[in-house]
Amino acid sequence: MTLTARTAGLAAFCLTLFSGIASAANLSYSSPFPSNHTTVAKGIEPFAKAVEEASGGEVKLTVYSGGVMAKGPATLSTIQRGIVDSGLVVPAWVTSQIPATDTIASLMLAVSDARVAAAAANEYYLLKCPECMDEHLKHNARPLAYYGSAPYHFECRQQLDGLEDLAGKRVRATSTPLVNWVEQFGATIVAVPTEDIYQALQRGQADCNVGPLAYMHTLNLKEVVKWVSDMPFGSYYGATVLEVNDKTWKKLSDDERAVISSQLAKLVRDVTEGYEDDSAKARSEGEAAGVVFAKPSETESKKLADHVDSEFRRVLALAKERGVGGDDPAAFLQGFLDTLSKWEKLVADLDGDYDAYQQALQDEIFSKL
Repeated sequence: MTLTARTAGLAAFCLTLFSGIASAANLSYSSPFPSNHTTVAKGIEPFAKAVEEASGGEVKLTVYSGGVMAKGPATLSTIQRGIVDSGLVVPAWVTSQIPATDTIASLMLAVSDARVAAAAANEYYLLKCPECMDEHLKHNARPLAYYGSAPYHFECRQQLDGLEDLAGKRVRATSTPLVNWVEQFGATIVAVPTEDIYQALQRGQADCNVGPLAYMHTLNLKEVVKWVSDMPFGSYYGATVLEVNDKTWKKLSDDERAVISSQLAKLVRDVTEGYEDDSAKARSEGEAAGVVFAKPSETESKKLADHVDSEFRRVLALAKERGVGGDDPAAFLQGFLDTLSKWEKLVADLDGDYDAYQQALQDEIFSKL
C-alpha cells in the first residue's frame, strides 16, 4: 500500500469513526473535481460559507475536493454508506444505479445554455420526476440541487482545418451523448479523468478534449490547447451539485434543514454564473495565448442540428431498454423538453439578470420543495 493510499484510507476511516459522535450539523462533502473546478470554487465552497454564516456557526460543511474521499464513480455509494455526508454525483458514472436520472440527462445536446439547463434540471428532477427522486432515495441519497455545466467544445492540442480533421484523432469525452457526437467524425474515444486532462493533452495521450470552455481557465488548458471549435454543443445538467445522505438529512433539525434549503437557489445561481465568468476568462486568456477559436462552417452547424434531432429517438429507445418512464417513455422525455422550453423563455426574459434568475429559481422550484 502506498503512503497516498494509506492516508486516504485513514481519512475515510476517521470520517466513519467520528460520524457517529459528531454533531449531525457538522457535515462532510466529497467532490471528484479539483478545488479550482467551477462547481467547487464558485459553488460549494461559497455555499458552505453562506450556510455556516446563516446558521450562526451551527451548520458546517467541510469540503473534500479532488476525489480525496471518493473518485467520481464511487461518490454515490460513499454517500449511501455514510462515509461522507454529501457530495457531487454524476449519473453518467453510475448509470445502472440511477437509470431514469441518466436517461433524462442523455438529452443534454438539446440545450447549450447553462442557465436554462440548470433551472430545467432542478424543476424536473426535484418536482416532476418522482421516479428520478425515488431511485436516488433507494441508495439512501437525497438530491438537493442540480447544476448545468457551460456548453461543451472541442479543445485540441494542434490546430485543425475543421472538425473533419478529427478523423483518427484521440478525443477525451465522457457520457454517451458526447461520445456519440464525437464518433460522428471518426475520432477514437479515450478515457481520462478530469484532473488528468492537462497531462493527457500535454503528453499527447489525447489530441483533443471535449469539455466546457471554462476548463481552458480553471484547468489551465490554454497552455496546451492551440485550437477550439467555437461551436458549443450541450450542457450537462444531470449531476447533483449537492446530494446528501438521506438518514443524515432526516437527523437534522427543521431549522438546520431550513438553513441549508435557503441557500440552494443561490448555490445553483453561483455555479451557473461562475461557469459564465470562467468561460469569459478562458476565451480572453486563450486569445491572449494565441489559441485559435474557429467559427463553425455551415456544414458543421447542420451536422450538429441533424444529430440533435436524432437524439430524441436514440434516448427514447434507451428509456424503453432500461424500463424507465413508466407506460409512456416518450411523455417522460417530452416532459423534460417542455420544462426546457419553459425556462428558455424565462431566461430570455431575464436578459442576463442573475439576481432575477436566482429569484426565479427560488419562486419556481426551491420554495416548492
